[in-house]
Amino acid sequence: MNQVPLDGGPDDLANRTFFLLYAYFHPARKSQVSMKTNLSTPAPSNGSPSGSAAPVPFSEHIRRQFESQHRRHELASDLTCYRPGNALHSIRYIAHPHGLHVARWLKVLSYTQAHVTIDTANPVPAFSNDFVTANPVLPAWLKLPMTIRYFLAGLALRYTKPVCPDELIHAHCASGNGTLAWLSGRRYVLGTYGSEIYGARQRGRLYCWLLKQILQNAERISVGSFESTKILVEDFQVPPEKIYFFHLGYDDENFFALDHAQRMELRASRNLPADEPVWVINRRTDPHYRTQEVVNGFLSYSQMGGRGRLIVLCGDHQPEYTKSICDEIESHPHGDRVVVVDRMLSPKELGSWLQISDFSVSVPKTDNFSVSTLESLACGAIPILSNLEGYAMLRHCKPVQWMTKYSVADFAQIFAKTAATWPTSYQASRKVCLQFVADGYSTDGAVRDIAAFYLGDRSRQAVVTKKAA
Repeated sequence: MNQVPLDGGPDDLANRTFFLLYAYFHPARKSQVSMKTNLSTPAPSNGSPSGSAAPVPFSEHIRRQFESQHRRHELASDLTCYRPGNALHSIRYIAHPHGLHVARWLKVLSYTQAHVTIDTANPVPAFSNDFVTANPVLPAWLKLPMTIRYFLAGLALRYTKPVCPDELIHAHCASGNGTLAWLSGRRYVLGTYGSEIYGARQRGRLYCWLLKQILQNAERISVGSFESTKILVEDFQVPPEKIYFFHLGYDDENFFALDHAQRMELRASRNLPADEPVWVINRRTDPHYRTQEVVNGFLSYSQMGGRGRLIVLCGDHQPEYTKSICDEIESHPHGDRVVVVDRMLSPKELGSWLQISDFSVSVPKTDNFSVSTLESLACGAIPILSNLEGYAMLRHCKPVQWMTKYSVADFAQIFAKTAATWPTSYQASRKVCLQFVADGYSTDGAVRDIAAFYLGDRSRQAVVTKKAA
């Protein structure tokens, strides 16, 4: 390994990058989207997953969401860059077309006249409509680890498709699709997502070297937090003027507040009380999100006489971890106060659970500025959050509750604290949350932020920086 030269740009990649990638990216590395199957049920269960309906693979669930993308009414209509003949009428991605982050970018761009073409190394079916096209670079029958697929797809683009000097491609994630973009020899911008940046040192020197080449050769890089900006500048020597920090807002078609009568009617349909507070864990069931500690904290709070209900939205979860939590719920005398929704939810279904909830719980160990917090705010559910740097832009929203300790006792305490505000001061706090998210995170604003990123216009960055100050 020490005999491989680690200097130079991408021009000699065909002779050496295969070795670098295979040696350092683990062949079993997960792609951007997990392919595991989730439990599926037609209705929520209390305690234990029922599995009464046919399971729907997560990959199929998000494929359907991707293929249902359609063009919507135009927002930010004063921007001409997305219109025919202009710079952003045709946009090219290197991405997993069914990726969850990609879905939000596509949703925002569906409010413009742009057409998006996605080149992908992932073994997914080709697809095209009037708004988006997915082009698999390699055939699906070529059964190879994703590491090798990224390498081969990059060389395929490099040597089989002509380079257009004016064309700019957007690679979603640095370490996988960014590798493909770097190998392709094309101009590219990058979207970075959390762990590939935060955990780079843990993956070793070779990974860090490769990531540095990919980052430094990008024309611009989007990040989800100022913490990411700091790491890119200090650890990878990326010039600060290349880095764009902005957020794409939330899906206001599916996440919006209901009035009191509608909320109570929806609660009644799900056998939830109108006279008790309701919390929802709006992150998938996973140790990273401390689901077990949250549930145990709620059960402890209930044991001490606390009132209310807790909703656990499992999402793309870990089945064994979920089962252990459900076993604890079933064996607890207050387990009937916990509702476990053990299936993948559509955005509309997820929105309906947030709409009937008074508080949302999102306490990951690390995170960027997650859209899940905006979704809960938009539905009127006051967030309970880990005190992370990535959530800095929410500090101006006064009702948000912050946690710095995460034992079962700490969670029991936060349930008691928030319950004490319900329903009197909660109503005023709910209005503040709704106003905060409407003012700062509209889809119209996201359309403008994307245009500024693609065109290299830094004028909107001053506004974003002021929000986070």
